[in-house]
Amino acid sequence: MQVNARALQPRRRLEYKWIVAMVVIIAVFMSILDQTIVNIAIPRLQIAFGADIHSVQWVLTAYILTLGVVTPTSAFFSDRLGIKRFYLISLVLFTAGSALCGLAWSLPVLIFFRILQGIGVAALFPLSITLLFREFPPQERGAAMGFFGIPALLAPALGPTLGGYLVTFAGWQLIFYINVPIGIVAFILASIFLHEARPQSGTTFDFFGFIFVAIGLGLVLYALSSASTDGWGSTTVIGCLTGGLLSLAIFVAVELTLVNRGRQPLLDLRLFANGPFTTSIIAGLFVVFSLFGGLFLFPIYLQNLRGLSAFESGLVLLPQALASMVSVIIGGRLVDRIGVRAVMIPGLLILGVATWELSFITLYSPYWWLQAMLVLRGIALGLTVQPLTVFGLSEVRPRQLGQASSMNTVMRSVSSSLGIAV
Repeated sequence: MQVNARALQPRRRLEYKWIVAMVVIIAVFMSILDQTIVNIAIPRLQIAFGADIHSVQWVLTAYILTLGVVTPTSAFFSDRLGIKRFYLISLVLFTAGSALCGLAWSLPVLIFFRILQGIGVAALFPLSITLLFREFPPQERGAAMGFFGIPALLAPALGPTLGGYLVTFAGWQLIFYINVPIGIVAFILASIFLHEARPQSGTTFDFFGFIFVAIGLGLVLYALSSASTDGWGSTTVIGCLTGGLLSLAIFVAVELTLVNRGRQPLLDLRLFANGPFTTSIIAGLFVVFSLFGGLFLFPIYLQNLRGLSAFESGLVLLPQALASMVSVIIGGRLVDRIGVRAVMIPGLLILGVATWELSFITLYSPYWWLQAMLVLRGIALGLTVQPLTVFGLSEVRPRQLGQASSMNTVMRSVSSSLGIAV
């Protein structure tokens, strides 16, 4: 009987790690879908609340600012509370925030509940990456991140289609209510199947580091969000960027001082001494910049300039999502077989060519050509986004995975805001 028990152990391990992947995929799909589906409802929110575009944009801005401010704390709280407990708390906050957003009776109330959503979702992405890297051995992480990339790339491209349908044929409340059943399913699965890691005691919260990084990221992200409407030369944008960068510089000094004194920083900046991690962060900035810049511009181009409805523009963008979904699975398998660089470098080249070609679109560009370039772009994104994550985290020490995942998420949040602003 003992021999049979040992023989069954690898199979049980195999089953568990893929259960973790399933739970993570559901939660990440929900959180990323919410970041893109709301964009399409901005005109409807203006009508519903009788507000101007600048006021309604705070529905997006408050969410982005909250993500940037709260994400750096995810490593500390996952260590202090335990990763499963903190994951469940995050799911509850996000799901409850989504339900309350649908019930919002005024614009300020909606913005407040969007902040609650942001607090809940801020930790889901870095915690999901940490869970996958904790359960999958190095030789299988490419495949794991390939499956993880399905919601990461499908949700942003599917968001305009689904959001356009709900806004056109139902009401704006449904773009928030749709998260509730998904969140409940994710919570039930996570509470049943996820294993708890023992919380780490004795660590103290880096309060001063949090204050400076919160102020710094908050001001920078606000400046990037405002630049698209106020212009890069406005006093608000320049002042916020200057103040934010100064605060981040103080944050770096505080973190390095804590490290020199042997204390635990909020974010371990020594990670940037890791060559693969730093390379993946820099390359990821450009990839995410391209991804979110396109997600913001193409619906505007198709609706405002080509006269399509929100639902029709979403259908035009749908092939890109399908191409991303297929390529990210294939790319994940190829990473495990031929290595990260052999997959990532061709993907970056294809992305550069597709983005360059799309920069020449006009009012008379045929739809078949536009969709062909978007499909090519989708394939490239599937071959770059998740392989970059695998490449960056592959040589990070296990105890630094939470810190590295948080830092990766923060940098990509800044890059996505910059892509939308530019």
